[in-house]
Amino acid sequence: MNNLYFYKAVITLFFILVLASCQTKQSAERKEVTVEITEPTRYDQSKYVPFPEGYGYMVNLQELQKATDQGDTQKIRQHAWGLWAGIMQPVAELGWPVWYTWPNTKGAFVVSDKQLSHEKAKKSMLSKSKTGKSLRAINKINKQSAHAPSVDTPAPTYEVPQAVIEQFPDAICTTGSGSKTICDGQHFVNNGDIMIPTESLSQEAMHDIRKNKLYLKSTLDKAHTAGKSMIGMTDRFIVTKHMYWPVKAVGVTMIPVWKDNYPDSYTGYAGYEFWDTMVALEPNNPSSVGTRVEGAFLYQVLDHSGTQSLPTVHGDAIVFDINNFYHHQVTQADWDSFDVADKAIITAASYWANDKPFEVGDYLVSIAMHVNTKELESWTLQSVWWSDAPDEGIYAQNRPELSQAQGPWDHYLLTSAYAVPAINDRVEKAVNPYIEGVIHPIATNCRNCHVRAGWPQGKASYQNADCPDLLADLTPSSQCLQGITLSDYLWIIPDRAQ
Repeated sequence: MNNLYFYKAVITLFFILVLASCQTKQSAERKEVTVEITEPTRYDQSKYVPFPEGYGYMVNLQELQKATDQGDTQKIRQHAWGLWAGIMQPVAELGWPVWYTWPNTKGAFVVSDKQLSHEKAKKSMLSKSKTGKSLRAINKINKQSAHAPSVDTPAPTYEVPQAVIEQFPDAICTTGSGSKTICDGQHFVNNGDIMIPTESLSQEAMHDIRKNKLYLKSTLDKAHTAGKSMIGMTDRFIVTKHMYWPVKAVGVTMIPVWKDNYPDSYTGYAGYEFWDTMVALEPNNPSSVGTRVEGAFLYQVLDHSGTQSLPTVHGDAIVFDINNFYHHQVTQADWDSFDVADKAIITAASYWANDKPFEVGDYLVSIAMHVNTKELESWTLQSVWWSDAPDEGIYAQNRPELSQAQGPWDHYLLTSAYAVPAINDRVEKAVNPYIEGVIHPIATNCRNCHVRAGWPQGKASYQNADCPDLLADLTPSSQCLQGITLSDYLWIIPDRAQ
């Protein structure tokens, strides 16, 4: 009898332990579902390098405001040059510029299960894995074609090379129309053409977006419903858009160069595919610098209709030293640190530019960059691009002496768009030919575009029937912007909120 009671006790204890184990497992599973993602996968706060001292950032802001109010071009441009040089300073232990250590817009707009309902979260995550848009596609949404009667910029069609689809199947998204595109990576985002962008944020900017939940459309909807006219940002908000071009280590890579190819009156497509000047890089053959070589670029690209191939651009060009560009030679460690989408973006760009895949040992060279800071309430907007004649023309003016600056920051041209007094209610042209040339008319202004950023989509656009003039002196109080909840000169907020 005692043995029977003993066995019953053992069996009962066994079932109790099994039941407890199952409950613990179920509890753990429930907890796992509700874990909130608060930081992007690439961003490591411990490696963040703040904007370096000695380049004018957040220094003498009263004087900078006075210079802006008085239209003091020299002081404004010297400040702008300093911001560009400072953010490009190399981080010794990484071999990348300062901005590479910063969080990016992909990570800033991560949405967690805790912020969405469980079913909606699952649907959202599934959608992220299957759908996506390039930066050019996002910009076309902001254009709002129905409201932009004087703008028509039909861009070429960059279909994802089949070799990229086969090599990186997990990096392929689909657009709303069902065509294939490349998902954004942890380091680089998909521009939809040869250029390889990163949209980087200062640590304070990242905190602003996450703390105030500006990554959620519901936050923007709530602000708009409440009649809020402006969603303001911290004064240490910095956002950049940097563009790399893929360069092969062996052989000739051709890079198109802007030479005022179109008059200001031109409102059609003005992208680099149709410029008539190129330079060449041949990194493995330094003796070729200064000579002329034959080369080509633009492969597997279709016209705007997507039905006919654009011709590969052939020509001869002077070979430049790669040290005239900010550049990074990709190591095996770099390549291993990229996610599958990063690799797909870079590889597709190399196919379109060079008709060859990107490989370890190849180079990424800086060809253009926006640097926008909220040092002033009206923001500072500056943009640079590489030039084979960096000391010629108005965009070379007022370059200061920065003896501490490393790298060829002075081999680039710069335009700025601060809130200086307008002449006859018109602002001057301020455009980056590489970045805006592939979506905007060539006669536009950074400030005129960014001041329009806001919510809701469809009402906020970079041109509409109420304020169609791309060189008008618009401010947040302009009548044609009333009824919009402005996002403080930031298109990334309405573009990327989920």
